[in-house]
Amino acid sequence: MLKSSLLEILRTFTKQELIKFEDFVRSPYFNKKENVIKLFLAIKNYAPEFESENLEKEKIWIKVFPGKDYNYGIMKNIIHELTKLSESFITVEHTKSDKLRDNIALLETLLERKITKVFSSKIEMIEKIYDNPDLKNESYEIGRYYEFLNKLNRLKLHNNWHHYTGSIEAYEFTCRTIDYHIYSAVINFYKYYNNYLVHNHIRILNKDNAAEIFLSGLNKNSIIPLLKNVKVKSERDYLILNCFHEMNNAIHADADRNSYFKFKKSLQDCLDIIPKKDLRDLLICLSNTLLNIKRSKSGSGINFYKEIMETHDLMIENDIFLESNGILAGNAYINYIMTAFALKDYDSIEIFANKFGNKIPEDRRENDYNYSRALILFGKKEYSKSLEHLSKINHDFFSMKHYVKNIQMMNHYELNDYISFNYVADSYRHFLSKNKSVTSHNKYVSEYLCNSINKLFKLRESFDKFEMEKFRKEIKENELLIKQWIFDKIDEIETVNS
Repeated sequence: MLKSSLLEILRTFTKQELIKFEDFVRSPYFNKKENVIKLFLAIKNYAPEFESENLEKEKIWIKVFPGKDYNYGIMKNIIHELTKLSESFITVEHTKSDKLRDNIALLETLLERKITKVFSSKIEMIEKIYDNPDLKNESYEIGRYYEFLNKLNRLKLHNNWHHYTGSIEAYEFTCRTIDYHIYSAVINFYKYYNNYLVHNHIRILNKDNAAEIFLSGLNKNSIIPLLKNVKVKSERDYLILNCFHEMNNAIHADADRNSYFKFKKSLQDCLDIIPKKDLRDLLICLSNTLLNIKRSKSGSGINFYKEIMETHDLMIENDIFLESNGILAGNAYINYIMTAFALKDYDSIEIFANKFGNKIPEDRRENDYNYSRALILFGKKEYSKSLEHLSKINHDFFSMKHYVKNIQMMNHYELNDYISFNYVADSYRHFLSKNKSVTSHNKYVSEYLCNSINKLFKLRESFDKFEMEKFRKEIKENELLIKQWIFDKIDEIETVNS
């Protein structure tokens, strides 16, 4: 039973959900089998892990049917019944928060039952609520909102078909219904096309498919006239549709800095009129667009770290930086503090660490905390203390090896400890050469960083103006995370030797 679907579902329940599920199981509307209730009562005491050996079928049987011989068939059936109830429960919990779906379902049911008076009253009330809602604070996505308006208008038209037939009002209703359906379809297509590109790693091997054919027709022939038409009717709808159109332009392999900034501007125009879930996805897409432009070297003149920092800060300001479960996603914590570090914004690292340190996933919390402390102490020029925090980090997460080595070498430079630097650099190079998991790009960047700090040591030890200018030019043409720090160190060496 420990590996059953039932326990796999129950392990996801919060304390409050377990209480509600017990009410659900006890409700005669959902369950009329007493033995199923007994089964749940027997296993609920092992929450939240549900990993005890006492959950073996034979041991649970004794609690549900004391004094009776074990019967595999009966036990299998009541487990199956409780599993179905758990599936129904999570479905009910998921759908009951879907206000759009509930409203449409109610109106459809009223129409089917021909309860026209209640239908008319209800749809009028719903129209007022959703005519111009505060979309930013709604839980649904914008594509679903437009599809909801489409269904709402269709239901109203259906209810008054005989009254509207052949009238201008019927024509306007029909046009409005089609408008909303098209808005929803275009937005959803652009979103799914983005996912399609991600899965194809931006390299489309075969353009002879439905997505590519539809996109070509949409962008070449339809989208600009559509946007012009929408703008006449609604500035809000135009801004939203235009944002997704600019997103689509910016995610292509041939996108450049102009594509990025057009997307950014269109997104800024939508900050207060688009649901938070869409806003979060669009901001993530904006960051990914920037990284793609950086890799393709078509972003000349862009301060990449400043742009990424602005996007992070927008997510924080709009309360969408965390995942829906209130925890930071994957490398979100590290990405933020490293971006701030590249900008030498040590205060932001400290503020961020204090605000979000307890939101890091538990299995990496200590590592990420020590890394952020190391960066903060580096900014305060407490290099030995920075190294102490770096030494506390274990390398269970593969990427931590890179993060730690980079800052260790910088600390050793600041302490003018070439022996320690050389030891770290040699071990780092050995790791890079032996580990096949390191990509060629990461290998190049890491080796270049080792060599760059080594050059700083040599310039400080034996100054050569020609070599210094050559090095400065070389760094200028690269996109190292610590680019600004290296420039500062070159300036320091030049000042000492001027």
